[in-house]
Amino acid sequence: MTPSSDLSPYPHRNLNTHKRKGLDLMKASTTRRRVTTMVSAAALGLTAILGSTSAALAAPQDFGNIDPDRTGSLTVHKFLNQAGTATGDISEAPAAGDFTDPVADVEFTVYPLLEAGAPVDLTVPENWDGLDTLTPGAGCTAPAGYTLGAPTVMPLTAADGSSTVSLPIGLYQVCETAAPANIVEKALPFILTIPMPHEDGWVYDAHAYPKNGAASIEKTIDPQQDYGLGSVVKFPVTVPVSRMAQEWTGFAIRDTLDDRLAPVAAADMAVTVDGAPLDPSFYTIDIVGQQITMNFTPAGVAWLNEGPNAHVGAEIQVVFAGTVVAVGDGVIPNTAELWVNNPDFDPSTQPPLPSNEVHTNWGDLEILKRAAGTTGDEGTLAGAVFEIYAAEDPYAADCSTAVATGDPISVGGSTSFTSDASGVISLAGLYVSDSVNPVIDNPQRCYVLKETAAPAGYVLPSNAFTPVTVLIGNTTTDNVEIENTQQDVPELPLTGAAGQILLIAGGAAALAIALGLVLLRRRQAAQAQL
Repeated sequence: MTPSSDLSPYPHRNLNTHKRKGLDLMKASTTRRRVTTMVSAAALGLTAILGSTSAALAAPQDFGNIDPDRTGSLTVHKFLNQAGTATGDISEAPAAGDFTDPVADVEFTVYPLLEAGAPVDLTVPENWDGLDTLTPGAGCTAPAGYTLGAPTVMPLTAADGSSTVSLPIGLYQVCETAAPANIVEKALPFILTIPMPHEDGWVYDAHAYPKNGAASIEKTIDPQQDYGLGSVVKFPVTVPVSRMAQEWTGFAIRDTLDDRLAPVAAADMAVTVDGAPLDPSFYTIDIVGQQITMNFTPAGVAWLNEGPNAHVGAEIQVVFAGTVVAVGDGVIPNTAELWVNNPDFDPSTQPPLPSNEVHTNWGDLEILKRAAGTTGDEGTLAGAVFEIYAAEDPYAADCSTAVATGDPISVGGSTSFTSDASGVISLAGLYVSDSVNPVIDNPQRCYVLKETAAPAGYVLPSNAFTPVTVLIGNTTTDNVEIENTQQDVPELPLTGAAGQILLIAGGAAALAIALGLVLLRRRQAAQAQL
């Protein structure tokens, strides 16, 4: 990449001028050489960028006078903060295996430093004075007494973490201006001279090794323990402590719950480190509306800064939790954020690192209660009382043979549900599945209804249990209609045609008996006269 002409701090000069300036530089004292060597250390921030090493440094690329017509370069080698002692060399690229964890897609921007609106001429000896104490301003602003010139944006770092830009002789400030979301500790801006003083010579093609601190945040869902509206959903969020070159100034994990989840009390949210309770003096939990923030106190930040990096890899976990108060479309998402070294929660200075998104799935259930032998709007029954149970095999492909298990499920604070005036049994809010636990995002879940009391005048079915299916985000009617038959009662006395026939038959029999008695008496009287 060739920089634009406005980066060059030098108009056309004749060779004699260059030679005169070179002679001036050659007359510079040994003290000056030592000062400029200090500049290289201060400018590149060797503690953070190169580290410390006892390894021999590579030889400089040139000696003697600065060549103002020579084009130099900067190559950035981007890695995560390292656990070992290896460092880079400003005069050459790292050897294979010197560093681990290269970082791709990081953007650096190079700014020429201007004095009184003009580039700094490094062929003027006095322009080197004071460079050993030169530091960038806050937030990549120019050092005091300087302004930033037109920027040159370097290519994004490649898979090996490297990026190179060509630069003319001059004084520059280099800033990391963009990085992947997981980079929570950007490299500090640094000062660069082309050429860089090095080992009593000059390096025109400089190599810098600014490191990054990377973080990760993972969200999951605890297996659901309760299944009805009013149940608590728990979202564990885990953050390993990352290796940092700079001091920790803040550490917070924040979760903004969906409106369908009401935050539980702060005391009911656990915070652990490697599975053990974290010292409660290290953090606070604040709840503002739907937003829950676990924020490290000064004592917690001091604990992170023990070491150096004494707690790298330790897993901080916060279990955020919310009570399901509504179902809506049935899918309730959740995402957390990690805020590193941003105690003011200002996303413009250090954006938070978002976690993966998880979600939990819910649905509604409605069943119709009617009298046996009726259809349509006729014969619907109010007053039937039901309980609902989990199924032994909740994710069976067919719920028609589901078997109840466990205790009655509470939905909306009740375990008893009564059919309304239209005969409808309504259960608003039943758990179906989630995006983490098996069976992941299953579209339906089996439950079992149990009728515990029939409407007045009706009897319970011979089998009081009715399997049902609940679907994500739907009010499931399941095409199930639970019927009741009427109670038996004694029969009333019968009247009408059939009764009259019996009365006539009874009267005829009585008449026949009477006639028989008359005939019998007459015969007895006749016999007595003989």
